[in-house]
Amino acid sequence: MAGAIAGIGGYYAGSTAAPAQTITVTQRVTEKVTETVGAATVTKTVTETKTVTVTSPTTPTKKITIGYLTRLAVPWWIVAEAGFKKAAKECGFEPLVYHPATLTVTEQIRVMEGWVAGKMVDGILIGPNDPSAVIDIVNRAIDEGIPVLCGYGVDSPESNRLLYLGYDPYTLGVALGKGALALLRIAGKSPPGRITYHTGSMASSEDIASWEGFKKTVEAEGWTVTGPILDDGSPAKAVALAEQAIEMYDDLVLMLGYYDYCGPALGEAVTRKGKIGEIIVHADGLIGGDLPYFKNGAIWATIELNQFDGSYIAGKILYELALAGKDKWEAVLKRYVPDWPKNKTIDPGFGWVTREKFDVEPWPELAWIKTLDEYARDYPEAWEIIVATA
Repeated sequence: MAGAIAGIGGYYAGSTAAPAQTITVTQRVTEKVTETVGAATVTKTVTETKTVTVTSPTTPTKKITIGYLTRLAVPWWIVAEAGFKKAAKECGFEPLVYHPATLTVTEQIRVMEGWVAGKMVDGILIGPNDPSAVIDIVNRAIDEGIPVLCGYGVDSPESNRLLYLGYDPYTLGVALGKGALALLRIAGKSPPGRITYHTGSMASSEDIASWEGFKKTVEAEGWTVTGPILDDGSPAKAVALAEQAIEMYDDLVLMLGYYDYCGPALGEAVTRKGKIGEIIVHADGLIGGDLPYFKNGAIWATIELNQFDGSYIAGKILYELALAGKDKWEAVLKRYVPDWPKNKTIDPGFGWVTREKFDVEPWPELAWIKTLDEYARDYPEAWEIIVATA
């Protein structure tokens, strides 16, 4: 797993802070373990979820403000915001969150330029709608001593951003494809047949890579993939386009909703058209809008992307960077990613949430498989936000 975490504590040399407090974070970590097998002792590398106890200062010597620029004002990013604000509460920094009204990078750049020029923030987390368009403003912030991380889940790898928090988008596409294939097998369906792919935009490198991973994985098994069907970030348009697809394709067996609101939109379309059980819906990103369609059987499963935990971790890292100062950034970052700057990624992993218990084992791209009830039990903080946005 990219971005193995060596420790969660920060580096505070050169700054004065209040006495440390003990906190815990849950993180996917990769480490070597030694086991005895018969008469032999073997060492192997494993990836697992662990709760790590660390220390963090309670109060900085000055007011710290950290900005979070998300991609769109939709429920998925509200869950990400909640994780970020949890970090703010624990660390004591002021969170400044901006959700753009549309899927454009213009507003993101305008807001970020204002933050940097006005010295309004001490750190920035951004999920760029266009990775190349934000390069100049990200680099300017870095030059002026404002640490910038990309995430959750969208990167600008050609910029000077310090870290990327999130998943590999091609791997996500593969995981979505394998999830779709698993559901088709569970439903007793086999090729030929058609699968449609619904999304808001193909503007970011994440969008393109995920689509390619999905398409290649599914078509390798003999299915026909139609898409991407673009709704421009509009849930209402997503429903209308899904209904058109159902009417147009007699051989439609599964619909994949890539943006968070696409899952509920497809669930609504399948419900309206009386196709529950006949056409499978696979979503991406668990939000409150999915819940009625999990309940009525329209949505069978979704990938859960851990944006709550990822945004929480990003907030903590930015806080520590802001406290340390630019000359100590490297020391802070190496506590999280030991081989930084060679590796600039932290990937908390993701899982598969299903409407009921299916007899399948996690494929390599997944960290876990849980039913909706199991997820609610195991991730109570994220679940609380998901239910609140239903």
